[in-house]
Amino acid sequence: MINFPETNEVLGNLNEFLSKTEAAPSSAPLDAMRAQAQAHIDQLESAVTIGFAGEFGAGKSSLANMLAGTDILPTGPQHLKLPLVIVKYAAEPETSVGWWDRPADSTLGIDLEKAAEHSPDFISIGLPSEALQELVLFDLPGAGALDESYKQTLELLKFVDCAIWCTNGTNPWRETERFLWSHVSPDLHENSLLAVTHTDLPTVQETLARLVPHLKRDSEGMFQAVVPIATPVAAQAMANEPEPDFELWSSCGGADLAQCVLDLAATHKARDLEKAKADWEATLAPALVALAPTQAATEPEPEEAPAPAPEPPAGSAKASQADTAPLSNALLDEWKSEIRSLTNELRASPDIEPTELLRLCQELVDDFTQKLEPGSSVDSSADWIVGEFENASDLLTLMQFEDTPNASETVLSILTQLTDNLSWSGTRADDG
Repeated sequence: MINFPETNEVLGNLNEFLSKTEAAPSSAPLDAMRAQAQAHIDQLESAVTIGFAGEFGAGKSSLANMLAGTDILPTGPQHLKLPLVIVKYAAEPETSVGWWDRPADSTLGIDLEKAAEHSPDFISIGLPSEALQELVLFDLPGAGALDESYKQTLELLKFVDCAIWCTNGTNPWRETERFLWSHVSPDLHENSLLAVTHTDLPTVQETLARLVPHLKRDSEGMFQAVVPIATPVAAQAMANEPEPDFELWSSCGGADLAQCVLDLAATHKARDLEKAKADWEATLAPALVALAPTQAATEPEPEEAPAPAPEPPAGSAKASQADTAPLSNALLDEWKSEIRSLTNELRASPDIEPTELLRLCQELVDDFTQKLEPGSSVDSSADWIVGEFENASDLLTLMQFEDTPNASETVLSILTQLTDNLSWSGTRADDG
């Protein structure tokens, strides 16, 4: 799979969220966050889907065969009418016929002709190809603006992550093609290539130097790149024995196309990763803190005086520190004082509405955040505490706009967690 160094860390965070919230009481906000975490996991762990589309005879199936590393899809004039064909990785060759409204039916081996007899909405082919461990290929039916088959193409393109629009180099980027592609989502424009096919033909080769700059200008903003490809030559180069003809592979456009496809897939995965990180930091991580085990109350019970600690050996470093630098935590004391003030205020208003409670607690957290100065009020090694308070504020803000069951318990958990953090991060040696 196309991965980045941070992928495993993000996946670990998302799986931890699902694990730690599995036994939590169900609620609409929590269920939505669990679904969000699972969706990110599925997206990060899945192969990138590449859609091959184009008008009839544009060479899209030949191109898909070349990238899959196997001659599995029928090409050229043929009587077998096929729906969407999905080519993906499988340990053993298999064919599945599927419909949008009922379960698919799978058999071992590859038999497109037999599969087509069932009039399926799509056919899925599984192949043990190394290239398919990274990519899933969607070979869309040929499109034509005049017979309105373009509407089916537009619908199917909604299911792909990236796309390659194949245009026939003998008559490239016709008005009908431009019309169809103008209706594609702008997000897909940012994840697509324009492949100029049939460049192995002499008539196309003669005009290619002038054609490519013209196509780049005419399709600006609609594709990430325009790539000429002589597909039969590229397939021949990779099939060469005893090893591929890499010089031919490069000169026919195969190397450029393969690199552009990998770049598209990597860019898509990078965007998925950034979205997952943003949701983790803004929503899921703060929610996990709020759902942590809580203490019975925010105000601590009176504690018994601790037993005297054993005297350290005379002259030791610990003895010297104990004599000259007793520990103090003014920051924690101030926080507890403000918590007590809030508690007294709440006791005077026992019927307070949950939204008002959330507002008061958010104000408390916001005001206290302004007092946190890493290296001064907070030890420099614990400057992360500022982020904890900011996350707590964001979560309290979100809760004011959500129907959060047991809001009081959740608020208690948030304040308790902040108290625990301050009990460590604010502790300093008393220089007085």
